Amino acid sequence: MRSHYMYLPVFLVSALLVAGAGAQSPPGPSQSPPSPQAQTLAQKPGAVTISLDDAIQMALQHNHTLIAARTMIQQNQAEETTANLRPNPVLLGDSQFLPVFQPSQFTSDWLDNTAQFDIGVSYLFERGQKRQHRLQAAKDVTAVTRSQVTDNERSLSFNVATLFINVELAESTLELARQDLKSFQDSVTISEERYKAGDIGEGDLLKMKLQLLQFQTDVSAAELSRVQGLSDLRQLLGYESIGADYDVTGAFDYQAVKGNLDDFQAKALANRPALFAARLGFDVYCLLPPRRHLSPEVQAWLVHDRGHGLS
Repeated sequence: MRSHYMYLPVFLVSALLVAGAGAQSPPGPSQSPPSPQAQTLAQKPGAVTISLDDAIQMALQHNHTLIAARTMIQQNQAEETTANLRPNPVLLGDSQFLPVFQPSQFTSDWLDNTAQFDIGVSYLFERGQKRQHRLQAAKDVTAVTRSQVTDNERSLSFNVATLFINVELAESTLELARQDLKSFQDSVTISEERYKAGDIGEGDLLKMKLQLLQFQTDVSAAELSRVQGLSDLRQLLGYESIGADYDVTGAFDYQAVKGNLDDFQAKALANRPALFAARLGFDVYCLLPPRRHLSPEVQAWLVHDRGHGLS
């Protein structure tokens, strides 16, 4: 009878341990809250954050190389005005037989009888629609420059997007490296407790600490990569557009590009500004007529000679 009552407390303690273990067991995968994505974790709390669209707009507005390329459009437009100008009439005048080295002979009789004065005007008549062709060629050069600037904008947008993604990748790598370091640091802490308890030797503990150095190195390399990425991105954005203490934000998800090789080639041929600029440059070359087909120019002269009348 006594032995029956002795087993009853043992049974109750076992039941409580099982219930407690069930209560402390981690929830199933369906009940665990989703962990935050590494790319959404800001590495600089309180820093100014920009999205990919903001970065591209800043680069298009403040990039010095692109701004300098845009001034070429204005210069070519000024060349259009110059190319459309008509020739100006030329006023001519000369004098002969003046007593420059004999001032004593500089009299009214000398000017009336010996000196000779000529005055005239000339005008160049362009034939063969040269002015119209010159204007059209200047307009085509402006169109070529516009296409080249557009291609520079496309290249700049691509470079900014590439550096932006590299920064997001560096931040994601940094966050994962920090998580790995924290996890392994916990393992090292457990190993230290085991060493104090005599469960492992000092050599095993030193091996764990030596391996911890690799995780710390990974974190340092990820931090350096992030800082370099932000610096390179800021160089394209323009140093005056954003301060040094900034960060990026945005989705970092893979998106598949659907299509085949023929579709991609067709889009490149239809939308590539550099190809359009090359075609316009060929058109400008074709507008230049061969030298044997140039129409001769006519220049009219009207000269009045004081000594010999009108000629």
